Amino acid sequence: MSFFQRTATVTGAVKSSTGRHPLGQRVSAVLPMLRDAFTGRWNEAPRGRLTLALAGVVYVVSPIDLMPELVLGPFGIFDDVGIAALCVAILMSSAEQWIDRGSPVGGTGPTPEAGQAGDVIRGVVVEPPTR
Repeated sequence: MSFFQRTATVTGAVKSSTGRHPLGQRVSAVLPMLRDAFTGRWNEAPRGRLTLALAGVVYVVSPIDLMPELVLGPFGIFDDVGIAALCVAILMSSAEQWIDRGSPVGGTGPTPEAGQAGDVIRGVVVEPPTR
């Protein structure tokens, strides 16, 4: 399996991952989500799963391989593709949870700095009434 075939397989896994939020929103949420998870801003973060996903990404891009392609041929690619697909699934589902909690990227849940009814909404300009 060539590099392009591997890329197409992982790209297919990303595209087929369904969720309540658009794929672009989930992909753009991955880095801020990881920042919030590992700096303590997101207390409910699945840190174990995220650490596993990051270790998988490091494994896939590293030159060290448990099943080398030179020895096993195309079967040596399967572990890389499987781990990459697992990492994508973990990161996309975690990004979905992070967006749901009301992250700055999107979502419907309350943010930690959310106010009460009647508070001023940031970014909205209200014109004074005319007399």
